[in-house]
Amino acid sequence: MTTDVQTVLEAGSTVADRYVVEALLGRGGTAAVYRARDQVLGRAVALKVFAPGTTAPHGARERAEVDLLASFHHPSLVTLFDVCTDADHGGERPVLVMELVEGPHLGERIAQGPLARVDVARMAGDLAEALHAVHEAGVVHRDIKPGNVLLGPSLLPTHEFRARLADFGIAYLVDSTRLTAEGILVGTPAYLSPEQARGEEPSPAGDVYSLGLVLLESLTRERAFDGPLLEALAARLSSDPHVPGHVGYGWKSLLAAMTARDPADRPTPLDVVVRARALEAEDEAGATGAVAAGEASATGPVPVVATSSALPTGAVERSTQDLPADPPPAAATVPGPRGDHQHRSRARSWVALLVAVPVLAVGAVLWQGRTTDAPSTPELPAVEAPLDDHLSDLMTSVTP
Repeated sequence: MTTDVQTVLEAGSTVADRYVVEALLGRGGTAAVYRARDQVLGRAVALKVFAPGTTAPHGARERAEVDLLASFHHPSLVTLFDVCTDADHGGERPVLVMELVEGPHLGERIAQGPLARVDVARMAGDLAEALHAVHEAGVVHRDIKPGNVLLGPSLLPTHEFRARLADFGIAYLVDSTRLTAEGILVGTPAYLSPEQARGEEPSPAGDVYSLGLVLLESLTRERAFDGPLLEALAARLSSDPHVPGHVGYGWKSLLAAMTARDPADRPTPLDVVVRARALEAEDEAGATGAVAAGEASATGPVPVVATSSALPTGAVERSTQDLPADPPPAAATVPGPRGDHQHRSRARSWVALLVAVPVLAVGAVLWQGRTTDAPSTPELPAVEAPLDDHLSDLMTSVTP
């Protein structure tokens, strides 16, 4: 039987006389992860079993480093419980005992499509907080990649997941030379920083760079530096990753800063937290506004109260009922002397005045109907007798 990482531990087998294997969760080129049960504490754990030839920490310094990593307690960190050795299944292999997080890793989620910007912003803030905490303790992750970001259930129903960073400091722990098995580069080539690609010592700024690449891939579903190993490593030494404009100006600015080739130009994890929280708030506000607009449109058009200058029908009917009938046409007259002509002119003026009074009254009624909310009965001028009688009498008196 071969003794490499591809050798699957059978369910029911025991590791380090304490952990009973239950199922294989996943495996890669250097390690396999199992679900197991701690027989001493009676809890479910995750076992990361490395390939043979990888040196496990045995000395006092290495054990102190394990204790340091195990002391980290952060909502966005997968807790490391212990480091031990499996010598019962074909050779000595280092085994990391970690907190079990139920859920997929980020790489599996990205395969389904780009994540929403608000989810990526929340994840960026959570993971940057975790980076800040461990960097303050002098620990560098060295291998940030989607496979090391576990998406556990969130306590908030409005959040899709809670991102947890796993394998903290593992590359640092598994060998004192930081390059454990021959030919294995510490870190994943697609997410290494330029200084790591040049073989320089990993630093906190390198973690920020790698996190920037992970966030960019989460938004676009595309790796910034993909392809063969040497090409992927060389590309970041001469070019910056492409950040498409559709992610928005805020994201474009943040990701460009996080993936700057010069480590001195990159923000600190705490800076990333502040900017990511601002992006999260901005995206949440935009989503809330879109939902509110959708609800408003779903209820139908808002009724508009029409304002019209037209007189209400009832008022028109009431006012026309009180109007006098049209006067009959006046009889033809024979021209007379100048005095008679002046007399007739004065008479015609009186006739025009009598005709104008009702017209003005009707106009007043119409104007009142335009300017009042409720129509009222118009007050017409009092007339002692029908208008046609007055006109007839007046015409008789002025006829020679």
